[in-house]
Amino acid sequence: MKHTCRLLFWGFLIASFHLAASGADEWNIQVTGLRIVAPPAGNQEVKEDTRGAFFQPPGVTVVATIAPASGKIVSIDQFDSKVETFTDDRGTDLLAAKSVSPFNKPGFGTLDAKESFANVEIQAAGLPARGATALNITGKLSVKVAEGTKMFTIENVAITNGTHFTCGDLAISITKAGMSKAMFSNKEAFSVTFASATDLECLSSLEFFDAQGNQIEAQKNSWGGGLGSYFMEYTLKQSAARAKIVATCWTNLKTVEIPIAIKTGMGL
Repeated sequence: MKHTCRLLFWGFLIASFHLAASGADEWNIQVTGLRIVAPPAGNQEVKEDTRGAFFQPPGVTVVATIAPASGKIVSIDQFDSKVETFTDDRGTDLLAAKSVSPFNKPGFGTLDAKESFANVEIQAAGLPARGATALNITGKLSVKVAEGTKMFTIENVAITNGTHFTCGDLAISITKAGMSKAMFSNKEAFSVTFASATDLECLSSLEFFDAQGNQIEAQKNSWGGGLGSYFMEYTLKQSAARAKIVATCWTNLKTVEIPIAIKTGMGL
């Protein structure tokens, strides 16, 4: 019981952290949160639906904010990123503990990219040993970055199947346009699907304008693909036979690997 209380107390009172990030000189990496959750008192058997403090599964979560010295973060590849070690200063391997919860799998969890910075969660199902005061984490993040953006305006585009246009060197075609049911909803909306042989992640956004120059409210709903076939779907608030499209494209898009070396504790 005393051990459980100590862990919960530690997770609640964390105020500041120290970070060592070797090999990541061009990136600002700062620990911004730490949560430590022990199993509920009297519940030594951890099951999939077990929840402790903060209504979270047992384990440790460290949150770090990363920011490039220049350029923009486009996305983070969670599958190509890896947490290599996650230990305390007593030598406990927190990655060795088996996670029975699908919401606390060891490694990188929630990844939230905001162009100028990103928040990443680093998770482990194990708990620090009694008397431990610091955590050590190493690994790598695979991040897609761009130098900046460039805008292209395509006038009077026919919003219909088979339309082709280009944004610089990027060739795009419309493969589907019309009313369809929105994902997870029975409501119908006017949607347009764009396709390309080039990965459309190089496309930051599309904006649509009617003949009078009024912007048509639009939302990107889905995207994906691979092996030379990529798609991106937008839902427009109103149907449109023709529209001016303003495309914002990423420039000098590339993937970089950021080494992570974090040491964090209760104070400075």
